[in-house]
Amino acid sequence: MAVNEIQYNNNCLEINELTVSRSDIPVFDPVSFELQAGQCIQVRGANGVGKTTLLRAICGIGHHDQGNVLWNGLSIFNRSGDYHQSLLYLGHALGLKPKLTAEQNLNFYRELRFAADPELAVSALEELGIGVYHDEYVARMSAGQKRRVALSRIRTEPVPLWILDEPMVALDVKGQSWLESTCNQHLSNNGLILITSHQPITGINGLRELHLS
Repeated sequence: MAVNEIQYNNNCLEINELTVSRSDIPVFDPVSFELQAGQCIQVRGANGVGKTTLLRAICGIGHHDQGNVLWNGLSIFNRSGDYHQSLLYLGHALGLKPKLTAEQNLNFYRELRFAADPELAVSALEELGIGVYHDEYVARMSAGQKRRVALSRIRTEPVPLWILDEPMVALDVKGQSWLESTCNQHLSNNGLILITSHQPITGINGLRELHLS
């Protein structure tokens, strides 16, 4: 079964009164929401309102002051192993290794959690229109090509929860359309998506919005 054909279970992400402060000043008002299988939420807000800070706290890689994040009813702060095995976070920093090729980057990340599948990386890169660059070092790639390499991970790492921070940056119209279509496919397979974007998102089915203040 291909990665994009995997049917996930009915997972649920719950955020309860989550707060983050800097120098004892709250970054945003307490945040609460529930994200169920097959749903997508876009976090909205002006620059500097704390969208990335919120996503990092939800991933468990940024600090939080109060509140809780639950994955299938269990706090990620008490038991994070199952949660992080189920999560793919793509942030502003793409996390690519410049001295590795595009293909090597994808294989490296996949093999941290899953069995090796050399053909999958090339297939994912081809789908994003950069298959000819599979053996190109990331350091030599343009910003748009690097973004596509990073986004290829949603094809090579079969996990139910995608947390995507500004994934449309440096993507052309065709790339944005591909991302929206791929998100819809993930949602139809019971995946969950939490996303931020300065660009309008009109092509993701059933998109809900969460406004930070």
